[in-house]
Amino acid sequence: MPESIVRDSIGVRVGELLSEERLRADVAALIATGWFADANIRVEPTRDGVRVAFVVVENPVVTQIVFEGNTVIPSADLERTLNLPTGQVLNIVRLRDGTRAIEKMYEERGYVLARVIDIGITANGEVRLRLRVSEGRVEAVEYKGLNKTKRFVVDRGALVRRGSLFNINDLNKDLQRLVALDLFENVQARPRAGSTPDQVIVEIEVKEQRTQQARFGVGYSEQTGIAGLVEYSEKNWQGRHQSITVRVERGLGERNLPQPGGLAPSNFTLIFRDPWIDARQTAMDIALYQNTVSDVEFTGSTITSRYTIERLGSSLAFTRALAQDTSLTLRLRSERALIIPLPLSTSGPPCGPPPDPLCPAPVNFTPGRAVVISLAAIRDRRDSRLLATRGDRIALTTDLAVPALGGDFAFGKASAEYTRYFSLGPGALVGRLLLGASYGSVPLQEQFFLGGPSTLRAFPIGRFRGNDVALANLEYRVPLGSLARQLRDFTGIVYLDAGSTPISAGIQFGYGVAITVSTAVGPIRIDSAWSTGGQQTWLTIGHPF
Repeated sequence: MPESIVRDSIGVRVGELLSEERLRADVAALIATGWFADANIRVEPTRDGVRVAFVVVENPVVTQIVFEGNTVIPSADLERTLNLPTGQVLNIVRLRDGTRAIEKMYEERGYVLARVIDIGITANGEVRLRLRVSEGRVEAVEYKGLNKTKRFVVDRGALVRRGSLFNINDLNKDLQRLVALDLFENVQARPRAGSTPDQVIVEIEVKEQRTQQARFGVGYSEQTGIAGLVEYSEKNWQGRHQSITVRVERGLGERNLPQPGGLAPSNFTLIFRDPWIDARQTAMDIALYQNTVSDVEFTGSTITSRYTIERLGSSLAFTRALAQDTSLTLRLRSERALIIPLPLSTSGPPCGPPPDPLCPAPVNFTPGRAVVISLAAIRDRRDSRLLATRGDRIALTTDLAVPALGGDFAFGKASAEYTRYFSLGPGALVGRLLLGASYGSVPLQEQFFLGGPSTLRAFPIGRFRGNDVALANLEYRVPLGSLARQLRDFTGIVYLDAGSTPISAGIQFGYGVAITVSTAVGPIRIDSAWSTGGQQTWLTIGHPF
């Protein structure tokens, strides 16, 4: 160690009066440099005064640095952060600053309990500096407020577990995961000291929300007319986070009768969902349904058939997340379709035995059962599922009808849909492109169709049908709260639609305006759309894309 380090650190000078206070300060200054394990003063009388000798003991020369207890950060990274060179005299100040830097690095990565708890020097031919790190572990995770929900529901997928390293970022992710379950009104965490200084007990308090819901109401659509509905849903069945939905609709008006004097149809849906059936977080959906609606078939702009179509079917689907924003769904659907021809005139007499020229059947309809295997991949990078202003969504779907599984049809379909959201001024510009194609003998009930509140909005539902499809939508959504505070729950929309099915039939255009109001069930939307063929008005919940 150069003598200049000592001389630069002391304040006593030749020719000055001897001061014990100054000497004590010089000893403290030498120790504070970090280079010395000990420092003393020896004062020797001389003929002209005294001679002051500073006797110091240097720290050892460190030849190796060893880390113990670190599991999440490699020793090489810790050594770089420590910034203490080997082959030189150990500097205690640099060692102290380096250990603080190590603890800060752990903290920046979320390991807020991590500490350098022991520093030692061993000499066995070579001087080794040993640093032991305690990264901080979870002693226990305790939940308060779980009355109905089973413990395994909140534990599965948890990053913070008993025995794991405590990471505040992981804890925040766990809280977000619990909120996303949609079972709790409030979720908060309170870490507290464990039985040892390097352990923590994580206490998570939740407040369960009501998960059962019953709805009664009356609705109207072009296809069903006026209908009464009863719906019951439970999204935490037996506290296992499984959901059950039962919905029954019954027509209330003459429009719902298959023919005058008949009975109004009843529609029902039964859906069971388990969001987690294996360690890969695979979700399972089972559905049983019967759906009866009125529909029409066009030739050009002329209605050539009116009919009621009844669909009775079931489906089994498995969905697995491939990444944070990407999922894959495999679905098996079995559906039997029947039709009942209706008079071309809504005021006409009842239909006679087929074939009845007054009640022509749709040309492309083939009764029977379709057993379809579907594979769908979705990547969703929108900033919001309900009110997106940035990001995009891609959906790729393939359907294969398999007669070997008991179906009456053999065909294949594929579609690709891309939706992009751009922030533009006070609102958002949204564009969608949909392309689809099929092969084989595709029955009418399985064809692509355009028309209605989610495709070509200036045309009736199912106005165009075909074995391939092309559709483009462009709309601008602007919150009206930017114009007046009283309108903060309202959004104004203008849009253009263009599409064709079959593609060879020529492109149809439409345009329109809409307004939405935010409610507890989502945005309620009213559309008014125009084309050369007329005008349509729609009332829906949520945006079509």
